Amino acid sequence: MAYENYVRDLSYLTSGDLSDVTLNFSDKSWRIHKALVVCHSKWFQKALTGGLVETSSEAITLQDDPVYTNAIDCMVSYIYEAGYNVSKFDTLEPLLHAQVTIIADKYDCASLCKLAKTSFANTVMTINPNDWAVTAAFVYDYTTTVPPAHVELRNSVIAAVASRHCMLKATLREERVLDVLCSNADLATDLLLGGRHGPKVEGVSEHHFICDHCHYSHTGSRDCPNITSVSKTGKPVCPKCRRKTGNPIHHTPMVNIYPAFSCASCDGFHTTDPDDEDLA
Repeated sequence: MAYENYVRDLSYLTSGDLSDVTLNFSDKSWRIHKALVVCHSKWFQKALTGGLVETSSEAITLQDDPVYTNAIDCMVSYIYEAGYNVSKFDTLEPLLHAQVTIIADKYDCASLCKLAKTSFANTVMTINPNDWAVTAAFVYDYTTTVPPAHVELRNSVIAAVASRHCMLKATLREERVLDVLCSNADLATDLLLGGRHGPKVEGVSEHHFICDHCHYSHTGSRDCPNITSVSKTGKPVCPKCRRKTGNPIHHTPMVNIYPAFSCASCDGFHTTDPDDEDLA
């Protein structure tokens, strides 16, 4: 269903008007609308139309870990608003995005999963080493190397540190980070290797760009618009932060940046996902 055709009024959720199914999780309940939830989630569509829910009770009870309480709340909000408000929760922003990604992937809510993954990849690049340790520990404790969404979360966790030398040095100085690495062999190994669960960037036209300011990185075709763009003054600017950058495009035989996103404009990779307006 087209984006503009969805109902975006949270009042339907808060009032419960015309609701026809109850969603239960932990100690919380929401009166929701089948017609809306099945548009967003294939899992709920199967549950509500395939006989997985008793028609007499018209209720769905989710059996997830209580750590996902806020993420479930975000998923319900997304059904009615096409978004969720991070500020209403007392949770680290990237951590909440990671939790939402896992829940959205489990319940096959593709558009929410994409939103949460992108939000996570962007926000995890800006947190301090201690918050990174908390977020990384959760991601590696609650994900595996099988679902693509899980792998992308791990990719982004590693890219947040491995793609920035100064951040890597600062992170490894923190005792809390070292404790997390000692207790999670997969995380420590991935960080050491610069990433094991995604493809190394090799032979991708061999052009590598790193912004001096925001540390956005891209490896791929030299002609790709995600390398640099030109300002009104004719100077090269970073496609992410739009600031003039003096870092040239390097030609290297092999590049080992850890990819968080495949580049849609060439056959390369970049560490964050530039918005469309950034590239205009």
